[in-house]
Amino acid sequence: MSVLKVEHVNYIYGAETAYEIQALKDVSLEIPKGQFVGLIGHTGSGKSTLIQHLNGLIRATSGHIYFQGQDIYGAHYNMKELRSQVGLVFQYPEHQLFEIDVLSDVCYGPKNQGLTREEAEKRAREALRMVGVSEEFYGHSPFELSGGQKRRVAIAGVLAMKPEVLILDEPTAGLDPKGRDDILDQIAKLHQESGLTVILVSHSMEDIAKYVDRIIVMNQGAVMFDAAPKEVFRHYKELEQVGLAAPQVTYIMHRLKERGMDVDTDATTVEEAKEAIVSAWKKKHDSAGNRCENV
Repeated sequence: MSVLKVEHVNYIYGAETAYEIQALKDVSLEIPKGQFVGLIGHTGSGKSTLIQHLNGLIRATSGHIYFQGQDIYGAHYNMKELRSQVGLVFQYPEHQLFEIDVLSDVCYGPKNQGLTREEAEKRAREALRMVGVSEEFYGHSPFELSGGQKRRVAIAGVLAMKPEVLILDEPTAGLDPKGRDDILDQIAKLHQESGLTVILVSHSMEDIAKYVDRIIVMNQGAVMFDAAPKEVFRHYKELEQVGLAAPQVTYIMHRLKERGMDVDTDATTVEEAKEAIVSAWKKKHDSAGNRCENV
């Protein structure tokens, strides 16, 4: 069974007014438990609208969304429970920071779930360790932290509620390369160790190529592509037409191929490109050596 299932979902902003805008158009997809999904699209493509549907912040104009087999639009469905199970971390972490200090802030969600202060604090400490926030920051105001630390605290606040699905909306926007890699490496480790389902919204094709199992491409409110990264990035020219791109490695490999080097153009990460170039170089020199021996 899929942890999330979207069936023919449409959403219209300003429905029944003169300013209607269809933000989602007949979107259908399924997300299996434990998958790491990348969600990409140009500004206005519908990706942010879609993720807000997944935890019930927005209700579809038509269609159905299922969480663990249950229709979230059912008459007696508990939306509060859904939002604790499908955790959404917004692009701007300030929107999810409420309390006077870091530890209290991360306790906020578990306490709203009905846990005692002691139980909530235990979960908060565990979540903060998961995202790499050291104890020296627990008593600090979350608003005094760096951008990267604020994002870690916001993620910990969602993880402390023990969600089945973690949705991250541009979690590394504005961070330096090290801060970006630190956060995404931590999320990847968490995904591998716990089997948590992760949906990553990002404009960085390098990040998407490195971490995810599957890419969903949104364009003008509809699903344009939905496949493994290598398959999606084979369509790099079509992605360019809708304001997107492939990882820089993809362009480098195609350029080498055009210049006669027998490389695998499906390489999407630096490590894959390195292996493909070394393999092609060895093949070329082995072939040259064999020709010399036959002369």
